[in-house]
Amino acid sequence: MKAIEAIGGALPLTPEVFARRAYAYALNPLRNPLKEVLDQCASVEATPPLLGIFNDVPWHKLRETEVHAWAKAGWSWIVNDAEHSQWEGYYGREQNAAEGRVGLLAVQRLHREALSAHGDSYQLGARATLRPYGTTYEEAERYYQSVNFPTPGKATPYDRGGYPVRTGDRSMMFTPDDLRGAETEVQGWLQFETAEYIMDRSLRDRVLDLMEAQGRNKACAFVGPFDAILRQGAIPEMSDAVNELFRVAAKRGIHTGRVVGSGSMENPRDIEDAMVVAIENGARLISVHPLTSDMTYRGAAAMAEPFFRAAERCGF
Repeated sequence: MKAIEAIGGALPLTPEVFARRAYAYALNPLRNPLKEVLDQCASVEATPPLLGIFNDVPWHKLRETEVHAWAKAGWSWIVNDAEHSQWEGYYGREQNAAEGRVGLLAVQRLHREALSAHGDSYQLGARATLRPYGTTYEEAERYYQSVNFPTPGKATPYDRGGYPVRTGDRSMMFTPDDLRGAETEVQGWLQFETAEYIMDRSLRDRVLDLMEAQGRNKACAFVGPFDAILRQGAIPEMSDAVNELFRVAAKRGIHTGRVVGSGSMENPRDIEDAMVVAIENGARLISVHPLTSDMTYRGAAAMAEPFFRAAERCGF
């Protein structure tokens, strides 16, 4: 499968693709459109890369026209950031539904202290949550306990709590078996953004083992080396360690990704080359470094550029 095929066969997306996505969402608002693509592929190597971005638009400022534009331009997943944006980035039912209707995976990033809020995010329509800044195995273990319903007779203090789940016709699933049967497509994304998780191979592999145990395409890893460098200083081996993480995770069937670009890498060709390196090492969840709020200026600048070139050609 090619990257364009994974988003519907054409770029920009056509009205027919949006119609199919809206129909699929109406039938099953509990679907995970990104996981559907991952499940169709036999391995990480056979999976096409999928484009994402971190969203800093406050929930009460979001417009459906913006969400439609993200999908039309080829984005597949959106991280709604309630780690750094706090309550403004904690998306509710209507905002998650707006993303789901156009086929975008709503990933809810929460602060590192969150536990029960992960399950609550699924109740609000997010199909994945993102846990940042882990440094120990126990933190990863607690996170994956908090995104799962308890196993009868083997409950932990961190398991996801029960609350009725609604299907496409708004029927309520409120027995334990109903809940487990309805919520099969949610994912737990874990950030690898500390030297402990990226550089310590023993700890890294224990965490990857835990993620693999969650089931096929249920756990994804997302690398953010900025925090590791912020905490530890410049680490010359960081780049190689990140690429090694991608390769090791791919062998386990775990999809990984990273932000590509930064304030020191604005040249589009440099960003493209860095994306190629990440993809060739096994990363499949590729995020650009600008945030969604940056699209307004970047789009306006691109639309204004021909005018200023024309004025210059005319001597003005």
